[in-house]
Amino acid sequence: MSTYLYMNAWREILARGFDGQEMQLNVTPEWLVNPATRRRLKLDYLFPGIDVAVRFTGLTAKGQGRRSDWEALEDEQRDQTRVELCKEHGVQLAVIDPADDPVKQMDGLLTVLSRASRVVAQGDKERAAKKKAMNDLAKVLKETTRIRTNLAQKPEQTLATLAESWRDREAGISTELQQSSTLAQTNANGAKAARKFKQLDAGQRIAHSHFGVGVIIAVDGEGAEMRISILFDGDRERTFLAALVVDKLQAA
Repeated sequence: MSTYLYMNAWREILARGFDGQEMQLNVTPEWLVNPATRRRLKLDYLFPGIDVAVRFTGLTAKGQGRRSDWEALEDEQRDQTRVELCKEHGVQLAVIDPADDPVKQMDGLLTVLSRASRVVAQGDKERAAKKKAMNDLAKVLKETTRIRTNLAQKPEQTLATLAESWRDREAGISTELQQSSTLAQTNANGAKAARKFKQLDAGQRIAHSHFGVGVIIAVDGEGAEMRISILFDGDRERTFLAALVVDKLQAA
């Protein structure tokens, strides 16, 4: 796969793993200053609620040739400086090479998340804030571990599926939450979906008019808010607002 596709796969991994977390993209915190150059360093992702950040490495700009050994060494030094500065300010940083072994990179991310959990547990956050951060980190760890398991079984196939899912996410296809023409129509379809799908349970086979046959993972919510999560054959996962796909899904 190309670097572009690897990056899309990792964007989808983070979108799924950190779902529901406050997220800041391409940030340069005031405290993240390289002492050697007095210039701020960048973080690709910052999740302030759980004090975790992500920095992608090993990337080259379009048209850029092979980096010299000296340039590569400078990059490594900057990455290490980022890690140390983040640690000083209570942030655990995961440095990820998208084109490297995905399971190895996921293991590194899981190590960072586990460390973040220990730091929060031993830290002096106010009780309610600590409890929330611990619960959020537990959810992120669980979902990231699930993704890591899938990657270990079929690395290239899973990465390709994740990259495709990110493309769909960007286009607004994966959730189909923006396709309702009017609120009234959504509510009407929601009632229709509630009647049609009320007997559905996780584990059942179902067919989508576009994505094909899959297995229901979860059915959440009621009426116009009902959502159906389906793992389609080929490890392609989608979550739909039932009101928007009431005429597209049939029992398989």
